[in-house]
Amino acid sequence: GPNDTGQHSGQPRCSTYVYPGIREISNGRHIYDVATLEFDFVPKSNYVKFRYVFASEEYPEYVGQNYNDVFGFFITGLNPNGGSYDNENIAIVPGGGMVPVSVATINAGINPNYYVNNYRGGHIQYDGLPVPLTAYADVVPCNTYHVAMSICDVGDDIYDSGVFLEAESF
Repeated sequence: GPNDTGQHSGQPRCSTYVYPGIREISNGRHIYDVATLEFDFVPKSNYVKFRYVFASEEYPEYVGQNYNDVFGFFITGLNPNGGSYDNENIAIVPGGGMVPVSVATINAGINPNYYVNNYRGGHIQYDGLPVPLTAYADVVPCNTYHVAMSICDVGDDIYDSGVFLEAESF
């Protein structure tokens, strides 16, 4: 920041690896610039959570268009409520069922109570973002889980999006 340039973007980059979960939530559209961080962890408590903010240069101009950058936090491992998580996305709109957080699912017209218009904002370059959200899952302590955090451009490789994780929230 400050957000002094609308529709600002870095140079397009290509990705050869695409995490399977991110392809699912992109609704079959072309995806670009995929970035994924994956790791295993062993929880000490009966839940895991992340506080995060998803921000995008696609706000507000491309809301409702074919350009709908998405991201997900995918968990795999034993579900204490029965069965197992298999790449289950836990970055979802609060109170919205299993709706993934994206430009199309949180904006000034859809779920506006979670949306922040950052046009000419003072702290980051992105034009819009949701309020801080929490990804949450029940887990079984002392068992190994796998998590993948993945983000991508959808429909084009131009305007960028990002995810910010709150320090020590995992």
